[in-house]
Amino acid sequence: MSSIKKAIFSVLILLVIVPILRAEDLPSNNLKGFKREIPVELFEGQEIPLGVRGEAVLECYRGTKLSEIYYYNSNVVFKFQENGIEIDDEDGPLTYGLTEVHCKPRQDSAFVTYGNHAYHGYLKIVYEESPKGILLVNVVDIEDYVKGVLPGEIGDRTAEEYEAVKAQAVAARTYAVWKLTDQETSGKLAPTIADQLYTGVDSEKDLLSKGVDETEGEIITYKERPISAYYHAVCGGWTSPIEKVWPEKHHIAYLEGVDDRDYCAWAKSYSWAESFTLSHLQETLEKYFIEKGKCQEGAFGPIKDIDFMVDKETGRMKSMQVKTPTGVYKELADRIRWALGRPSAPGAILPSTKFRAEKEMDGGRLTGLKIMGVGNGHGVGMCQCGAIGQSRLGHKYSDIIKYYYKHIKIVKAY
Repeated sequence: MSSIKKAIFSVLILLVIVPILRAEDLPSNNLKGFKREIPVELFEGQEIPLGVRGEAVLECYRGTKLSEIYYYNSNVVFKFQENGIEIDDEDGPLTYGLTEVHCKPRQDSAFVTYGNHAYHGYLKIVYEESPKGILLVNVVDIEDYVKGVLPGEIGDRTAEEYEAVKAQAVAARTYAVWKLTDQETSGKLAPTIADQLYTGVDSEKDLLSKGVDETEGEIITYKERPISAYYHAVCGGWTSPIEKVWPEKHHIAYLEGVDDRDYCAWAKSYSWAESFTLSHLQETLEKYFIEKGKCQEGAFGPIKDIDFMVDKETGRMKSMQVKTPTGVYKELADRIRWALGRPSAPGAILPSTKFRAEKEMDGGRLTGLKIMGVGNGHGVGMCQCGAIGQSRLGHKYSDIIKYYYKHIKIVKAY
């Protein structure tokens, strides 16, 4: 027997429909009137299963009009159909032909879930004609969003590291505001390391959430605009100017390279080493350059040599050249990490481009490669382990932020 109950339609006339913030509704030139409710795009595909802890309500839209409401306390599945969204429960199809569905908890203690993660706010399913599919969005207060980001980005911290927690809260909040409002970004926010790792309610930690609460509304600005508050785990001694890591980007005054003064030297991932056999290099690099469209299938040829060029200013690799009988294949800066990968952790990328490489040769032939490096991450913006190291020394969060981001101000956005 289905546990979903359709609400009496007369209830609908009593509802007040609150406008939902979409990325395109956010201000593009300033933060005046900034709304705290933000969209985080969790998934896009043909089918989306959702659960609930407690009881929730499904608000179903046809066009822009709210057409029907259901209450539920079990799993439901949303499916893409040519005529709109279909909702199925354990008894089969419940309704169909919808353009949008809002899944909202009915009590403060209830949560809607997706993929074993519970989320604050509510989940919205949107019908898309191009590409054909349905989009799952978490509409959430930005402060709750940041509380769901910090555990995955800075980990469980101690009281002596609390100032780093607050610095991370301000950086994560700033990044979200920048990504959603800046005219040069996509206006979208993903829950992965493509933006910031966001895992919802269950990962939240009391100390981290306290840091979010105590910095509520604070963001970092440059010339009265939110900055692109990039950060990374371990810089390895120096952070890097953005244009040195991503050559396609222009110089940004607040993302200059700074001397970390060994604040991050305590980190376990500060130094690392990898060994590459020739067969691993051959397989990995051939696959990489084919996928990038720089080489046709079967045309790469055996690797004859590999050379690296170091940027003298940053100590990071500027370029990599792979020589084969069919040509020279080149990759630049941070993309070298993706090209080489990490033999000791299949599927992972190289920790950083701050390394030295030693070629293994036999009779003038390349037989392997050894890489010894420092740092973990791209190296732009705030060094998280450096921030933790500064916090342990008693530095305040505002000073930590101003150390890694130059020429900036910390302001209240709301």
